[in-house]
Amino acid sequence: MNFLTVVAPAYNEESLIAEFIKEVTLQIEKITQDYEVIVIDDGSVDLTWNEIAKECKLNKKIKGIKLSRNFGHHYAITAGLFASTGQWTVVMDSDLQDRPEVIGDLLRKAQEGFDVVFVNRIERPETLVYKMFQRMFYFILNLLSGLDFDSRQANFSIISEKVVRAFKLLPENGRFYGSSIKWLGFEKTAIEAKHGNRLSGKPSYTIRKRIKLATEIILSFSERPLIFSVILGILVSLSALCLTVFVIYKSFSDGFEVTGWASLTVSILFTSGSILTMIGLLGIYVGRIYTEVKSRPLFIISERKNLADLD
Repeated sequence: MNFLTVVAPAYNEESLIAEFIKEVTLQIEKITQDYEVIVIDDGSVDLTWNEIAKECKLNKKIKGIKLSRNFGHHYAITAGLFASTGQWTVVMDSDLQDRPEVIGDLLRKAQEGFDVVFVNRIERPETLVYKMFQRMFYFILNLLSGLDFDSRQANFSIISEKVVRAFKLLPENGRFYGSSIKWLGFEKTAIEAKHGNRLSGKPSYTIRKRIKLATEIILSFSERPLIFSVILGILVSLSALCLTVFVIYKSFSDGFEVTGWASLTVSILFTSGSILTMIGLLGIYVGRIYTEVKSRPLFIISERKNLADLD
């Protein structure tokens, strides 16, 4: 068992991976010589794996995992955690936006008695408009998921060995590192650290991927969308009932006639749309059940360097 493990997924980071490993090992060796750095190539289409393999030859403490295809960021993290042998495991991205010099701060905070320590990113190089939409995004995510996501946090964190063991026990196919770790419980806290700058290449997390991830988190960890759909159905039914009572009353008291096809058409379209939305939502949940029942592997490893077979 090593004292410290670093788990870092990589996707199309050919130009950065060597610099990342250099910076990480430099910082870790200030703390301990008993370490390992596990870099997971999540189906890159460039020469990322070749660069990882070169670093593994130069230093046996650098370990590589190549997935057979792009399974996704959080599945790559899962593959790394399954291979981790550290008393403490740091999870971070390999694009140097998670600054390696923060690893020491994470470890010191964890040793105060915490099993989980996340990094709250500060001084992020983003526009005011981006930050505004980000807050709206996380507000909706927290509302629908029932979880407490902090927009300053990503995956950069340190977790203890027992948290890693508990994480491996989670049976579900939907894997989302941050929300899963928080669901496990354990003593947790956070530290603040400046967000790093990407030195080259382009970020792989697009707005589309963020929305997809948020949707997956909501459907995997919460039944709130179903509850909201039931509430909407009840409100629509009550509104229709109240309108019916009003029309009957006015018909008997004032000889009131219901006129206007437009209002009737709008009502029908709104009700039909609500019903179709609810049916579609139920279909998505059923689809997720089908995915879980198939029990496919979380990831497939095509190659590994300096690592034995994973359990």
